[in-house]
Amino acid sequence: MNTQEYIDFIPKFIKKLNDDGMSKTVIGTAEWITNHFKKYCLKNSIDFVDMEVIKTFYNEQYDFDIYDLKYDYQIVLRRPMLILMEYYETGNYFKTHQKSVSLNIPSEYSRVYYLIQKEYINGLDNSINSKKRKLWIIANLMNYLCENNITNFKDIQIINISNYIDLISKKYAKETVRLIKSVLREVLNWLYQKNIVNFNGRQAFPIIRKDTRDKLLSTYSEQEIKRILDVIDNSNSYGKCAYLVISMLAYYGLRVGDIINLKFENIDFENNCIKIIQRKTGKELVLPLIDEVKFPLLDYLKNGRNHSADEEYILSTMYAPYTKFNNTSSIHRMITRAMIIAGINFENKHHGPHAFRHSLATNMINNNVPVSAISNVLGHSSTKTTNIYITKNTTHLKELTLEVPNDN
Repeated sequence: MNTQEYIDFIPKFIKKLNDDGMSKTVIGTAEWITNHFKKYCLKNSIDFVDMEVIKTFYNEQYDFDIYDLKYDYQIVLRRPMLILMEYYETGNYFKTHQKSVSLNIPSEYSRVYYLIQKEYINGLDNSINSKKRKLWIIANLMNYLCENNITNFKDIQIINISNYIDLISKKYAKETVRLIKSVLREVLNWLYQKNIVNFNGRQAFPIIRKDTRDKLLSTYSEQEIKRILDVIDNSNSYGKCAYLVISMLAYYGLRVGDIINLKFENIDFENNCIKIIQRKTGKELVLPLIDEVKFPLLDYLKNGRNHSADEEYILSTMYAPYTKFNNTSSIHRMITRAMIIAGINFENKHHGPHAFRHSLATNMINNNVPVSAISNVLGHSSTKTTNIYITKNTTHLKELTLEVPNDN
């Protein structure tokens, strides 16, 4: 878009954030960053706004690369510009905390889009969020095709798909692009079977490679996890909340989205268990209410929880107006703060909530817990997912090495 279009679009973007129920902090940050970028464009006589200009802006103004983030605050600074561009290009921005998603579907493709939704997407054994994500990916492709004057699926060529992937590769992380490719491969296969396109997904994407770096999972030892919990000062409301959250991460390996959406109805004190429907998979997960979680939970509910407007949810924000947690940034800050106080070295390692999930699995493997049992605790639908933690576990690499015959 040109710079004037960008300036005119800012109020519409801020209104969208308000309509989606974003917090005052999120909206305030978005207003600050977008207006800061506007002044930057005017000062430097920039006529056209694209991702390269945005990348240069963050490099010059905040000294970081938007494609290589090191700290949590960089995510906060980057996010407004990325979702503004996404909203401008697609008519929406797909984020898990949105109340609803209203996709902008080109009229030329509306019939095929709703056919895909009705006959293919709705028939998948996926969670609602996964289905929405796939529809978002399909809608984005359709918008791109229309912008390039391709208004009929029969006219699409493999080169068009390739050009689209090249475009989004400049905007999204490698793992996100890999996900988009996988979804489009599946959809193209279905469309080919229905004789709607002239090539299948395998022809468009013969190989979808994972990150060739194949990094080891970021994990922390049982001793490090204990140190993190031990340094939390649970004499105040913040500490009681942090101790409860990190205990659930450490002992259950719960996904952070499931923790912040935990409700009173999920806690069965009579049968001493926790029952949830996992947001990622839509599958039920039942866990025993062990003392290491039960006592912090009771302490928080009795002595630490602020009375919340969202009274059905366990966790309540630290500051007024007291509501449920609407995002995970507070949880990230809790963990980072505790790790720093505990003297945990997390340089070049992930140190967010999911690292506790990896750590729990790896530590259970080190204690010779069967893979099937680990899979049950983590709520994996298949032990194949759990096996990732085995194949990337450095402690057990020797056990996985084949013997080399000695020719001498």
